[in-house]
Amino acid sequence: MGKFSFVLTLVFYLCLLYLNYPKPNMVGDHAMGYGLGLALSGLGIFLGSIGLFFYLSKLGVFGMLTTDPFWKNFLAVILCAAFVFAVFFSAALKWDNITEAVSFSPWLANMNSLIWFPLLIFIPSFLVHFLGKEPSFTPVRIFFPIGFMFSLVFTIGLLMDWLVYQSKQQKEMISQILTQDKEQHETYMSEIEGLDSTQSILGILPLTGKYHDAEVREAAVAKIKSRPHWESELIGILVSEYNYHYAYDFLDGNNVDHPRLFIEPVRLSILQMATATDIRAIIPNADNLQEWAFDHFGIERLLRVVDGQLAGQGMDFYPAILEVRKALDTTPPEQYKGIKYSVIPTLDNWIKKNAR
Repeated sequence: MGKFSFVLTLVFYLCLLYLNYPKPNMVGDHAMGYGLGLALSGLGIFLGSIGLFFYLSKLGVFGMLTTDPFWKNFLAVILCAAFVFAVFFSAALKWDNITEAVSFSPWLANMNSLIWFPLLIFIPSFLVHFLGKEPSFTPVRIFFPIGFMFSLVFTIGLLMDWLVYQSKQQKEMISQILTQDKEQHETYMSEIEGLDSTQSILGILPLTGKYHDAEVREAAVAKIKSRPHWESELIGILVSEYNYHYAYDFLDGNNVDHPRLFIEPVRLSILQMATATDIRAIIPNADNLQEWAFDHFGIERLLRVVDGQLAGQGMDFYPAILEVRKALDTTPPEQYKGIKYSVIPTLDNWIKKNAR
């Protein structure tokens, strides 16, 4: 079994050499074939090395390092993993141009470690398994410790490179996010500032939501309320055929001066949502119906408005909201039957709590 494991490991090692020398073609299907070959060869070396190191342990090779049975087995596992890791990445990184933020991996590739390093394990393994040499035989006693040492050094170096590379990537990602956020913030503020009295407030209504960036939200709300007839404009959007749900962004978290003026427009907007031109029209004709298909209607925001600043105003919104829930039960195309829309639990909870 030890000889079989040695041959298996050696064969897949030779496959790695064949894949990497000369330089492989990294374009199109060739790159895909190279990656697949690399993975299969790595798997073969892993499986073969398990058996190889197991029998090396049985033959007492690790007795040169410790006599305790537990530590001998522990060393066998650690050194086997380090050997496989070092051999595989000596191949995988040979032609990879990873030079940013790391130093060990490029050095390892330039040293052609794939050619000479595994021999430090294969040569003494051959002497032990096929020529019957004892672990105390001088070449065996020299080659194995050197091979084990390089396995550990290469593995630790590669892991350190990976940690450094990941840290750099994370810093770059955070920096990119912060830059994008800053640019987006400036775009929003410019959009708010550039809105003149002849333009509709519709474009900045999404910026007034209660969970939006505080500075942007306050600027958008102030811009809207600076208009003399801003409530009438907001009501006009609420009773429009397609844009009513944008008004929910504003009403959810921003108080109006005359809430009673908004009761009927909000009720009409709810009915509009359920009518044959919206939910009842979308479902039967949908060609890409998903769980989140109706999230953009702002139903959660609507319910907070109804339970918030419009509560206690003498209007029963229950019948209208019930119509929305019934509309969501419209029969979809056959391929979408069984889809549960993400807004349904929210609606069901509200209906249950406000049941008549």
